[in-house]
Amino acid sequence: MKSKYTWMKRSLAAWLALVLMVPLLQAETWMRYQSRPGSKLKIEGTSTVHDWTVEGGIISGFMELESNFPLDSTAAVPESAKLNAKVEVVVPVKTLKSGKTLMDEVMMGAMNEEKFKQIQYKIESISIKTRKQGSAPEFEAKGSLTICGVTRPNSMSVTFEKVSDTRLKVTGETPLKMSDFGITPPAPAIGLGLIKTSDDVKVVFEWITALRK
Repeated sequence: MKSKYTWMKRSLAAWLALVLMVPLLQAETWMRYQSRPGSKLKIEGTSTVHDWTVEGGIISGFMELESNFPLDSTAAVPESAKLNAKVEVVVPVKTLKSGKTLMDEVMMGAMNEEKFKQIQYKIESISIKTRKQGSAPEFEAKGSLTICGVTRPNSMSVTFEKVSDTRLKVTGETPLKMSDFGITPPAPAIGLGLIKTSDDVKVVFEWITALRK
């Protein structure tokens, strides 16, 4: 009986040790990158009068990649391999500027900035889209994008560039329709209704991140 009791105690101790070690092992396999100054986000669109652009310089959030994530052309990862990543990004709507006060006021009104102050993005899956010898792979990121309180699925092409040993630049672009997020394309009254903005826009970004030590 005593030997059986001793065996049970040892088994329980071993199980507890394993449970306590799992988070430590998992933490060692992930690299966490935090947003840093220098990011750029641009929204490009058209109207019946001219093309237009608004730009912002704040992309906050974080990115977690497994330690074997293929960040450069030398990484040996099969194209069919499952990649794991966690990404959460926030862009303050108020930081988007066109350089024209009236246009900014129209845009803030159309996006209901007083109520919905942030654009949010969360990744759900990522996979290698194309890979050319001697160059970093292009990825397809699938996630959810929230604008004006409306969340829609989104798929975009992204690339990673190692700016330094500790810094990554993530670049990408995605087409969107304003109406998909409940935004009525602006038609400013100053143009007597003749100025109409196209529903289609394109979002282009460069996101600067640094490895958290």
